[in-house]
Amino acid sequence: MTDQPRYEPRIADETLYLEREGNSLEVGSMEHIVELAGGETYTIEYTDRQSAAAWLETDDENAITFDVREAVGDLPHTPDLVTNLENCPLEETTDDGYPKRTTLFVDLLTEIWDSKGNLDA
Repeated sequence: MTDQPRYEPRIADETLYLEREGNSLEVGSMEHIVELAGGETYTIEYTDRQSAAAWLETDDENAITFDVREAVGDLPHTPDLVTNLENCPLEETTDDGYPKRTTLFVDLLTEIWDSKGNLDA
């Protein structure tokens, strides 16, 4: 499998965009992303065995808590994820009033975080 170029996040005027080679996709407002992620911070919990990995720096409760805005602004995304987002309308909203594309983005992102990066598990 070859490494595909990833889409880099860009936050402008509190709106998240994913960009690559002149292509830009608006994902939604950072306010909505933070709300849908459950707040300004996100916590991933690990088992005792998982937290024993030398590279993993968990707290006393085997968890890592990080800033949602910072993580969203730093994490590049695959073309497949971006294609899924492109196919989901930004103009349409969920029953909760959030844009469908923004909601899908947060659902996919939290799935990645909760799987601890191992989507095959």
